[in-house]
Amino acid sequence: MEIPHADRPPAQPGWEQKGTVVLPDVCHADVVRALGIEAREQLETATPYSREEVSSRRDGSLASPVHCAFLPATDRLEKLAFDKDLLHELRKATGLWRLVPRGAVVVVYRRGDFQGLHTDTVKATVTAAVALSDNLPPMGWAPTLRDAFPDEQAKLIAERGIFPEGEEFEQLAHPHDGGVRAFAGYSIPHWRTPFPDELGLLATFSYMDL
Repeated sequence: MEIPHADRPPAQPGWEQKGTVVLPDVCHADVVRALGIEAREQLETATPYSREEVSSRRDGSLASPVHCAFLPATDRLEKLAFDKDLLHELRKATGLWRLVPRGAVVVVYRRGDFQGLHTDTVKATVTAAVALSDNLPPMGWAPTLRDAFPDEQAKLIAERGIFPEGEEFEQLAHPHDGGVRAFAGYSIPHWRTPFPDELGLLATFSYMDL
């Protein structure tokens, strides 16, 4: 077990309580705009992704119906994903001082695209997201199911659908002005309802706690 150092502060209260935190101004707004331009220039190369079933993965995460597309990281996006200053801020915010970056991708949403209730793979102890378009609705968030077993999550889907509603659920917006939304993607179920506009772009970065 790693012994914490005296100069390592605990996680921010938002991370401890809700499994999410926003880091304002950690990315320059010009970088966000440039990433959005790059993504739009590469839309024809996006890889569609679709699935219809609910299933648990071997790593303990849950997959459910989804329809969207993905763009591989450009050099600019990869540089941001592995940026040492961003990594340091994420470690401070989460208290996970052994986080290491795993890579990045741009999620492309067209009208009607969605992601049902799911958890990210074990490689995403922390998922960080930056909106590359200003029209992304917030995603659904179920902090009361933190570290719930896949069968508990599947039961919720069976009872209330892949876009559950209720007072116990929350919504998380993604910054579009240089801020980063970090969330416990592997531990807490989340989802995105059908996209209402023609095009939405979200850059996501994954970090694993070793």
